[in-house]
Amino acid sequence: MLEHSFIHLPEIDSTTEEELWSRGVTSWDLLEQDAAGNATELREALAMSRERLAARDAVYFADLMSPHDTWRLYSEFRSETAFLDIETTGLGHSAYTTICGVLDNAGFRAYARGDEMDLLPEYLEQFKLVVTFNGKSFDVPFLRRELGAGVLRRAAHMDLMLVLRRLGLKGGLKLIERSLGVGRPSSLSTLDGRDAITLWSMSQEGEPEALDTLIRYNAEDVLVLPRLAAIAVRDHAIGTPMSECPVQEFPEPDISMLPFDPSIVHHLASIRGKTTAAVQ
Repeated sequence: MLEHSFIHLPEIDSTTEEELWSRGVTSWDLLEQDAAGNATELREALAMSRERLAARDAVYFADLMSPHDTWRLYSEFRSETAFLDIETTGLGHSAYTTICGVLDNAGFRAYARGDEMDLLPEYLEQFKLVVTFNGKSFDVPFLRRELGAGVLRRAAHMDLMLVLRRLGLKGGLKLIERSLGVGRPSSLSTLDGRDAITLWSMSQEGEPEALDTLIRYNAEDVLVLPRLAAIAVRDHAIGTPMSECPVQEFPEPDISMLPFDPSIVHHLASIRGKTTAAVQ
């Protein structure tokens, strides 16, 4: 898919790219053949693109693209992608990360504060692309503030909130889930970020099942991200040469064995005047 994309190249914007596609120039090879004899800068940029792609350097391409266009990286780097979501104690400067959930080809894992959180930076070093929802403004700054400025510097970032916004899909994660019909069936779908804060507080006060419930809540947030990524790539690619490039489905683990306490979910719903779905 990436080799059909030109917007990272010098003096090529989305309008120029569409014009090239319309006259059959649909790949880097064809663009090089089409280039005028004195288009030295373009030829050098194409040579660099091939070199950086061979080196699996997703950051090179992301740095030359708008954040709204990073969906173009997903097909190429899918097997080296991590989906990530954090929970925190709030939004202020004194707030901190409580849970970081990560999904990759090996499955889902959660890093909890005071447990294995310090292992997270090294673990994330292996990925070429990280996918979040609102991570540019929230998740990644939090992690860098707490775990070091080098966290995820070697990975390109696909922020689904920005990518989906270009498709006209606005609002929070759960609102977009519901609008696209990819929401979770669990009773935990009634919870939100404020409940995540409460769950962490409960766990620190000795409630034995609160941390498990928080991890399960986080896992359900993370697991919806590959579904949204697939929709975003498919819909953005419609009408372009990239629509012919298949995107391999991301393996979705079974998280049904991750425990949670239904009574806590009902309690959180009751104190906030919510109604919950039937607990499975």
